[in-house]
Amino acid sequence: MLMAVVEIVQVPNPILTTKCQKVTDFGPQTQEIINNLMDTLNNAKNPEGAGLAAPQIGITKRICIVRRFITDTTGQHAIEPHILVNPEIYGESKETDIKFEGCLSIPNTYGRVKRYRKIKVKAQDRFGNEIKPNVSGFFARVIQHEIDHLNGILFTDKIIGKTYTETEMDALELGDDSQ
Repeated sequence: MLMAVVEIVQVPNPILTTKCQKVTDFGPQTQEIINNLMDTLNNAKNPEGAGLAAPQIGITKRICIVRRFITDTTGQHAIEPHILVNPEIYGESKETDIKFEGCLSIPNTYGRVKRYRKIKVKAQDRFGNEIKPNVSGFFARVIQHEIDHLNGILFTDKIIGKTYTETEMDALELGDDSQ
């Protein structure tokens, strides 16, 4: 099966604001899209991506890859990729938080976005089997961000306050709040 790193689509490409179509066929074409998403996300460095949705590689299908970042009891870090096909949020917590987000399709732009802390998701895996993970924390934020992509919504549509460049973010991380 062919696998490839695909160029990540960037704003202002209109595909990023297009609502994606449901996947009904889990054959070779869908498998190739999933493999290309995985290869492209694995290749994304500086910044490294937490997730990637099909429209970000030019395909209007409801497929995304989301990463769960795990630290085990010994302090070792691992990245666990999850494939979500046709994902939907069917429940969310009352609790929300506001944290910084960025996007591989919108380089050098960051901003604070309000998201649910916990969500219930219904999706299919790469073979069409139903999965229903209950997720929380950063992983829930990543899933919400990627589902927004599938609905043609960019995180910049949801920013609270101003947007920041990478240089401004670095200054914030160093404790320089003079922005």
